[in-house]
Amino acid sequence: MANLLDLDPRWRALTDPEGAFGGVIDIGFDHPSVWPHATRGDAPFVKEGDDQLASELCRLGDARYLRATLTLPIRGADEALMVALWVAVPHDVFYAYLELLDGGPVPAETPAHLANDLSPLLALDSAVTLTFGDGSARPQVEELETKEISLDQLLDLYEATGTLDRSALKPS
Repeated sequence: MANLLDLDPRWRALTDPEGAFGGVIDIGFDHPSVWPHATRGDAPFVKEGDDQLASELCRLGDARYLRATLTLPIRGADEALMVALWVAVPHDVFYAYLELLDGGPVPAETPAHLANDLSPLLALDSAVTLTFGDGSARPQVEELETKEISLDQLLDLYEATGTLDRSALKPS
């Protein structure tokens, strides 16, 4: 099914199944922006003193972080950008999530703060709401002001996160 963005050569270059990118590129962060230690890479976790980083959980000093997903529909398309990022949560939410992983009850919707910079769209430490659905998937970031993003906002976000330089989408 055709969409409005099919008229934009940058969109066609990004989503051409035979092209260099093959579609919308999801963004993922290995750790909260304030993590001062080595990245996790392929290791199951990194531990430095009392600080610990695993694939879904992070403890840094007195702060607690969870990995979550933000879904941003792209205006004019039937696709969405998926961002795997970190959010700072209160201790009780962090430990409720640990209980959920061990078969406990699903935590309630809770306020959280972005622990990765998504400027120019959402700044580091922006207030968001974290939901846990039925507990079978990674928590979801619900950001109430941004309902969808434009192609230009997508490209701005790609450039800001080092995912893709918009000049790579220019026709040759």
